[in-house]
Amino acid sequence: MEKQTNNGKKIAAILCGYALFGLIAWAVTSGTSAGFDEAVRAFILSLRTSVLNAFFVPFAYSGNWFVVVPICLVLLILPRTRWAYGIPVSASVAVAQIFYNVLKRVFCRERPDWALHLVKEHGFSFPSGHSITSCMLFAMLAILILYNHRRKGRSLPIYKNTPHPTKAYFRSRKAAFFCAWLCFLYILLMGFARVYVGVHWPTDVLASWCLAVSNLTWLTWLFLNR
Repeated sequence: MEKQTNNGKKIAAILCGYALFGLIAWAVTSGTSAGFDEAVRAFILSLRTSVLNAFFVPFAYSGNWFVVVPICLVLLILPRTRWAYGIPVSASVAVAQIFYNVLKRVFCRERPDWALHLVKEHGFSFPSGHSITSCMLFAMLAILILYNHRRKGRSLPIYKNTPHPTKAYFRSRKAAFFCAWLCFLYILLMGFARVYVGVHWPTDVLASWCLAVSNLTWLTWLFLNR
């Protein structure tokens, strides 16, 4: 009975995330979100300073393929992290790539005023590829860090037929939570950065996070049975 209840909550979370994405997508395509987007974007752009530019411009690039791919490759190549981190994290990134590449071509939303871009970017705006990719990569990594800490590196449930325990986990609760919070801070900063550097509307980021939450829910259900 308890398992059925938990499964029901997971399904509800998945549907809720996709429904919120659909609502934002409707607001974007109907023009309803224009006032919100313009107001929030104007406020964020008003915060620009030379010091913040020096931080957020390179930070915005940290979500590019030349950072994401090496992270996945390192986690996959190292035997200590391959099964416990590499495969789940790489699967999350692959799902993110599929979703945003397809949806960008479905909605074909133009990016904000090119004259205000601080970085070079191409293609369509909705949803934000950097936001969904960074969210799914680092949120999955944070979840795995906490999961492996609690279970002391025991094999993930998905490998029940061929167990693959790991020694690559934090023994210290404080260290595990600190690293997990750093992952979530990165996610928030990336979403902010993509608007700050001028290449995305706020709703691009919010929609990406909604997709990421739904996708992460069923991915953690698959890998962690939770």
